[in-house]
Amino acid sequence: MAMGSFNERVAVAVDLIRSRFPNACLHGAQGWCSSGPTSTPMAIDRLKVLFRNDDGTVLMLEETGYREFGELRRLDPPPPVGGPIDWPIEMDLPEADNRKEEAAWIDPYVTVTLRAGVGGNPEFVFGGNPQCPAVIVDTVTGDAREG
Repeated sequence: MAMGSFNERVAVAVDLIRSRFPNACLHGAQGWCSSGPTSTPMAIDRLKVLFRNDDGTVLMLEETGYREFGELRRLDPPPPVGGPIDWPIEMDLPEADNRKEEAAWIDPYVTVTLRAGVGGNPEFVFGGNPQCPAVIVDTVTGDAREG
């Protein structure tokens, strides 16, 4: 069975968390390619998703298989997390990858992070390759920049 898109996989985690903690907010998701640098979004085969509950608790789900997640973990002490991400977002990882490449950022990456940007828009950060700078794609404007 094919791996779901990045957003589909994050959506599963959001649904799982909100079934137990209806006020929890998505604060980020990080995917990575377990086989090393890649230039294809479908190679992102691992995923961790972070949430903050309304009491300040930071919760994490880690994908263990296709759209399956392990035990919910409370991170204590809570790590710093960025701002909340208004879910769902409009852009999925393949489109962000296309925007990155259209802007001539073609280097391979190991990690992809979904986070709230400085301006509040969600953004994908392609990174983890020590040979290249990270590249950020704004999911609202589609703009790509070095990060």
